[in-house]
Amino acid sequence: MRSGGICFALAIGMTIARVMTIVGQGNATDQPVPKPKMESFAGTIRALDVAKRVMTVETTPLSKTFGIAPDCQVMTKNKPKATLGDLAVGNVVTVTYQKEAGGLLVAYRIEKSAPTQETDGAERIPPITI
Repeated sequence: MRSGGICFALAIGMTIARVMTIVGQGNATDQPVPKPKMESFAGTIRALDVAKRVMTVETTPLSKTFGIAPDCQVMTKNKPKATLGDLAVGNVVTVTYQKEAGGLLVAYRIEKSAPTQETDGAERIPPITI
């Protein structure tokens, strides 16, 4: 009789443990999945496809291509709620992004930080007036 009571108590304990795991109160060793950390990258836009929501930003010698999240915030100096249409190749931007599964870089915030740079690499010297 005594061994039957022990078996019954073990069965109840195992059932309670299973129910607690199902409702999210499992073992203390269960670790929550960490969220990917946000990173930032500053550079010049070298390619921008608004329709495909893809952008390449370059800081020589690095270049990164970003997928642009549907809820991505775009900001410019004069327009805090800008759109992708307010950006152009040659703009200097800071991109806040996450590296997603598979290595895809997804932009969640794009901030235009300077006027458009010249894209032909030539240094522009203002004319001298006498």
